[in-house]
Amino acid sequence: MSLRAFTTAKDLHVAGGIREPMRSAGTSSLRNWLRSDLSASEVPWLAASVTTLFRSGPPGSKITVAVVGDGFGPQDQDAYNTAVDRLLTDGVFAHDFFARNRTAFNLERVNLVSLESGVGTKTYDADGNVVRQVDRDTALGAYYNGDWAHLWVEDGPSTDARLTAALSELVPEHQLKLVVLNNPGFGGCGGNWRATVPLGIGWPTLAHEFGHAMGRLGDEYHERDETYGGTEPTVPNLTTNTDRETLKWGWTVGAETPLPTGGDDCTPPKPSGWDDNQDVGLFEGGGGSYRLGVYRPVVNCRMRENHPDFCPVCAKAMAEAVAPHLANAPLIGVGPGDTTATLSEGDGTGYVRLVVRLERGTLRVLEARELDGPFVRTGLVTQGFAHEVRIGDRRVALGSLPDAGVSRGFSEIGTDGPREHIVHRPDALDFVVRVASAELRGADLSELTVDLVSVEAGRGDALGEVPLREDPALDVTPIASLADVSVADLPPSLRRIVEPE
Repeated sequence: MSLRAFTTAKDLHVAGGIREPMRSAGTSSLRNWLRSDLSASEVPWLAASVTTLFRSGPPGSKITVAVVGDGFGPQDQDAYNTAVDRLLTDGVFAHDFFARNRTAFNLERVNLVSLESGVGTKTYDADGNVVRQVDRDTALGAYYNGDWAHLWVEDGPSTDARLTAALSELVPEHQLKLVVLNNPGFGGCGGNWRATVPLGIGWPTLAHEFGHAMGRLGDEYHERDETYGGTEPTVPNLTTNTDRETLKWGWTVGAETPLPTGGDDCTPPKPSGWDDNQDVGLFEGGGGSYRLGVYRPVVNCRMRENHPDFCPVCAKAMAEAVAPHLANAPLIGVGPGDTTATLSEGDGTGYVRLVVRLERGTLRVLEARELDGPFVRTGLVTQGFAHEVRIGDRRVALGSLPDAGVSRGFSEIGTDGPREHIVHRPDALDFVVRVASAELRGADLSELTVDLVSVEAGRGDALGEVPLREDPALDVTPIASLADVSVADLPPSLRRIVEPE
């Protein structure tokens, strides 16, 4: 949007100019008046709007992707919209796996109009010290540093709070968050269902990162000539196991396929007529660093070089993640180990979206919002973090958090060779829990528990009512628990739901 178009949309062209509409709004500040779209004078952007780029169903029943821009002034809005189309509408969701499964997603574009064009920048020296910093007055206050060792991008002191405030107002139901920075550089950082990227990346890089976030997929490339000496990887697409009978992806390996099938350079020779992306065996090398000792399923896959489609093993993990959102459930049959899900209607009063924080081993509810419409209640528990909410002996909510607790700097693949991800683990972790309103209204809080666990092995495809931490089918490590909750411990919004007047 041009500056002229923006001011025209605000009726700044009418007789009397700017002063009359400002006087009518009761403000002497142009900045505060332009913020009237959110009716909040304290928000750090000029104006905001949300546009649905495509919607496949009610937000609670789909994986809603919210994309937000930072550093895009009034004159930059067209450029931002074009970038979103390039990365998502005509990019990720127009190709292979994501195009085939687009009905599992909704896509919402949030336009925040920053006061200045471009985001802040930081420059680090070899010792990790900031030697130059340029600040910009932008909607989210994020920075681009362009440094692989510092995750390429970084939040400012209030970036996360500003992002939360904007989405709470404009896209209250969302799963994946993508922040696009007005900077031409390469790189980006992702983890815990959020990614931050500059303008210099392509959609295949973003699709690779979605593989980490949604399917908990590991990297299938390696940068260094090292030998893996750890335990069996918990990700679904890497293994140390060469036994055909117990191989985690043995279901898709042909009886005549030799195991191992080839080294990192495909020696010994792979079978004739081999499809490097779709024929599955055991190829040595992966995990970001290891040429030896760890195996991947195929010669080449999106988790190795970004551009190819997901191989059958990675596609199965991704299919399990999106299957509950494809239709109105029950959904059965996404591959070996069926996944079930139900679309919860509750009693017609909707559901509650809770934001829960893990900090210093303690859980607390930060925010609660009651939303209309159905939501997907899934029975799938994958490797990684998972949460469970129980009232007495009943499970009322369950969910997987496959990419929680990490911030992962993107890897550049295909130019000067792959570099493994730099991983940072934040001190606090926020995750979302969805519960039918009917389950919480009038609930006895003394019987309410929220558990966060780490699932190392096994899948809960047919979970009974036994608590996750006690389930013999899962290799589980308890992380934290919230129990013996009192009304005073809850945010006011949740108190009103639990104890309505």
